[in-house]
Amino acid sequence: MTVSRRLFVSAAVTTAVAASSGSLALAAPGSAGTAAAAAPEPPYRIPISAEDSPADIVAKASRVRPTERQIAWQRLEQTAFLHFGVNTFTGLEWGTGDEDPDVFRPSGLDTDQWARALRDGGFKLAILTVKHHDGFVLYPSRYTRHSVASSSWRDGKGDVLRAFADSLRRYGLKVGVYISPADENQYLHGVYANGSARSPRTIPTPVPGDDRASAAAARSFTLDATDYGAHMLNQLYEVLTEYGPVDEVWFDGAQGRIPPEKVETYDWDSWYAVIRALAPDAAVAVRGPDVRWVGNEGGLAREDEWSVVPVKDAGNGSVDYALPYDAPDQGSREALAEAREVARYVQWWPAECDVSIRPGWFFHEDEQPKSVEQLTDIWFRSVGRNSVLLLNVPPDRRGLLPEADVARLREFRERIGRELPEDLARGARALGDGRRPAHAVDGDPDTAWTCPAPSRGTLTVDLGEAHEVDRIRLGEEIRRGQQLERAVIEARVPGGSGWSLVTEVHTVGAGRVLTLATPVRAREWRLRVTGSRGAVRLAEFGLYRSRV
Repeated sequence: MTVSRRLFVSAAVTTAVAASSGSLALAAPGSAGTAAAAAPEPPYRIPISAEDSPADIVAKASRVRPTERQIAWQRLEQTAFLHFGVNTFTGLEWGTGDEDPDVFRPSGLDTDQWARALRDGGFKLAILTVKHHDGFVLYPSRYTRHSVASSSWRDGKGDVLRAFADSLRRYGLKVGVYISPADENQYLHGVYANGSARSPRTIPTPVPGDDRASAAAARSFTLDATDYGAHMLNQLYEVLTEYGPVDEVWFDGAQGRIPPEKVETYDWDSWYAVIRALAPDAAVAVRGPDVRWVGNEGGLAREDEWSVVPVKDAGNGSVDYALPYDAPDQGSREALAEAREVARYVQWWPAECDVSIRPGWFFHEDEQPKSVEQLTDIWFRSVGRNSVLLLNVPPDRRGLLPEADVARLREFRERIGRELPEDLARGARALGDGRRPAHAVDGDPDTAWTCPAPSRGTLTVDLGEAHEVDRIRLGEEIRRGQQLERAVIEARVPGGSGWSLVTEVHTVGAGRVLTLATPVRAREWRLRVTGSRGAVRLAEFGLYRSRV
């Protein structure tokens, strides 16, 4: 994965769909369709206009709420990427599409080893590069010969995706798939970026000897697509109907190394419609309606990372950043005001921070994994900043995760465990204005202390005896949005007179971890909300003493 893969980093808005007689057809946005409507989702996207005042836009942002799939995704905190394919064997990062499929011959593929290593490293979901930009597919697709079926590996009967999905579920991990929108092989075959018009396509498209005739008839789709858009729809259909539940579908916006006048306009609306129909619980990232790319490939979130950000229309059911994707501020009051001339919505669009454990995204013999210190710093600047970490761990030519990487993942998990060991505040005596202060220290992300009013509220925690603290973990109950804009944390330091300032914070969201340069010893701690968009609901106020 390289910076050039990020040329189009916009995300998408779900297009309404309608079901009829076992098939699915696109409906106009907002249409109720012809079948019983699904339960309405919360207002994860609210329209705004240039006529709105800055205060109006902030008020709308305070009413934005995440969907259940977004909540589930944000609670994963740490996910994995596995870049594996022909590039693993050619030494390239971006393949050409004309590779001999027989170069793909892993000598000892063991996806159980992948799953064990990721589980032991603290990961909860992993994403496989089912198809990278070269177009080589890691399962035997009916729609291309550029796949494992054309390799001598396992006599052409191998299926990496099948093994991957089965192993992850066996070890309790969720399954994610990456299917690159770009396809160098289909470009060589005159399908990708061939200038074809969008027209109604039946998905799945029957092929000679199709073994799905009866099943496909029961769940077919009529969707607008180009020739290549239909190719992608057919592959999405295969992946989402034949490999069990999928929990994340990951796209980027790569356009292939083709002449600029031949750029393929992607059928995002149709692709999302199929995903929503076949995998309704799957988060669509990072060119998707559920998750956005943080804006760099170093795994680093902004100091203050908002999940509610302004977006603009980008065509074919998609939206894009209203501000530059790498802007240092995406969601503050100032950012919302700056974006109001071009933004069309405020949207719950949380950040995913992608980075590779090695310099490259695919395995290269001469590279080594990052140190534990580097990975720990990335964790605090991603998971600790209201984002999800997506760490790439590439299998080698054997089809195994390298021993050095496996050991590093285990060391990484152990290090985070020492950074945040026992929560000293869990179950402690909690007092405060507002409602249910004890819910901030009960360990349940679905319960919360509720401030009495916007920009006001004080929560006090009594640990029973003095403890040293150098890590503070906070979390809002995000079903009611992201509201906190300013808070101070104070402690009654022994020998001091009254409350002493320890640190302050300007955003929290689903999770925020603050590190203190010097441990503070105190029995009583408190958090005072001094700025917010709406009444803050604090689900977590954790206090830790690291053992590093």
